[in-house]
Amino acid sequence: MSIKWDRETPHPAGWMFGRFKRQFSELVRLAVPTMGMRVGMLTLNLVDMAMVGHFATAHLAWLNLANQSIIMFTNVIALGILMGVMVYTSNAYGAKDYQECGRVWRRSLPFTGFISLFVLLLSIPAPFILEALGQAPEITQESGKIIQILGIGMPGQILFICCFMFLEGVKRPDVGLKIMVIANIVNIGLNILLIYGVNSDSALMPYTGFIPSLGAEGSAWTTTVVRWIMGLGMMLYIWHAPSLRRFGVRDPHGQRWSDWADQRQLGYASGVSLAAEVIAFSALVIFAGWLGTIPLAAHGVVSQVNGLPLMISLGIGGAAAVRVGIAFSRRDRLDTILAGISALILNVLIVGGLGVSILLMPAPLIGIFSNDTAVQDALVSLALLFVLMMFFDAAQMLVSNFLRGVKETWIPTVIQSTSFIGVMLPACYILAFTFEMGLKGLFLGTLMGVVVSMVIQLLRFIQLTKKPTS
Repeated sequence: MSIKWDRETPHPAGWMFGRFKRQFSELVRLAVPTMGMRVGMLTLNLVDMAMVGHFATAHLAWLNLANQSIIMFTNVIALGILMGVMVYTSNAYGAKDYQECGRVWRRSLPFTGFISLFVLLLSIPAPFILEALGQAPEITQESGKIIQILGIGMPGQILFICCFMFLEGVKRPDVGLKIMVIANIVNIGLNILLIYGVNSDSALMPYTGFIPSLGAEGSAWTTTVVRWIMGLGMMLYIWHAPSLRRFGVRDPHGQRWSDWADQRQLGYASGVSLAAEVIAFSALVIFAGWLGTIPLAAHGVVSQVNGLPLMISLGIGGAAAVRVGIAFSRRDRLDTILAGISALILNVLIVGGLGVSILLMPAPLIGIFSNDTAVQDALVSLALLFVLMMFFDAAQMLVSNFLRGVKETWIPTVIQSTSFIGVMLPACYILAFTFEMGLKGLFLGTLMGVVVSMVIQLLRFIQLTKKPTS
């Protein structure tokens, strides 16, 4: 893809710095609620795992398998497929075509319904799928039941994603953050009732009556209710908010399926990228299991610690895609570059700051997740390597959003898929097993993959935004 940029006119002295300050402040204004919303999604999951873990270890295992298998995969795919909503909304917003913003959202609602139906149908045979994957009968039955319950809530989750993508595109991510705060409060309250139950000894008995303790199944029902509250809450806000009337959100979009094929193509490409990443990192868990119990546990701790910076980078990346998309819609090359630079600097400041914190006190942080001295010793000795891996993984995710912002479709997908499956996985296997480097080899191989992904995607963005020769 080549981009035809508008002809550039000479700018007065100080224009570049002034424009950068404006881009950076706009990015921060968008990124803070966007990061908060994504951290809120992470918090929902962490609270569920912690509360179920205090109920029973077996229930924690059932819930973990349910979330990390079919549910996570379908959630990630849906997130990628609906990426086009945000990109095309922000492009229309930047071009001041406000009616097109509303059309993007309205035409995406039936598409969201199709995705939801697919996910719901996929959850029904979950016990048979888990059995085919060689899980034990009890785990197959219990985790399969949890997946079926969570599947009922996935349409609400996917509706929330579609609506939030639209609101991000029109620079209103604060709405999603507010709903996420409410969702976390409801999640804790319902979890207390449904995980632990209410019996005759409980102070809640006069108010709720008897409620059986459901453990992981209760957590799944809570998640399902919360996801529908989130999805319907977002849709009702968009439908009734006076400030959104100018986007024509209630008007028929009047477009044929073929009229917006480019938006879906961008979403398909983003979905494939995320699927490749999920598959690759799931394979690393298997590699860690082959290394033994301690490396597997250590790798699990790394995944938990890595969750926060990745959610932050996803938030910055979402805001960056909007800012890049708005500048791109005006065919303003310099502003597009400044939007990307602003996002990179913000990401370095926040994720880099988290990395420094980990290096300064690795043992206490790791101790939150494991009191096993063997696990702690393994990770403390590899803290620098882990921090570098975390930093570049966050950076490559961020740069991919730059490319989505300028409507790149399949090239980012090819770059990321090749980096993860073609570079990272072989490197991890060779270093960990052939060279017998163990957990250090997994970290080094992962670092190689994410660095390759970041560098190539950044070079592609530079190529697309270079100054025209004529």
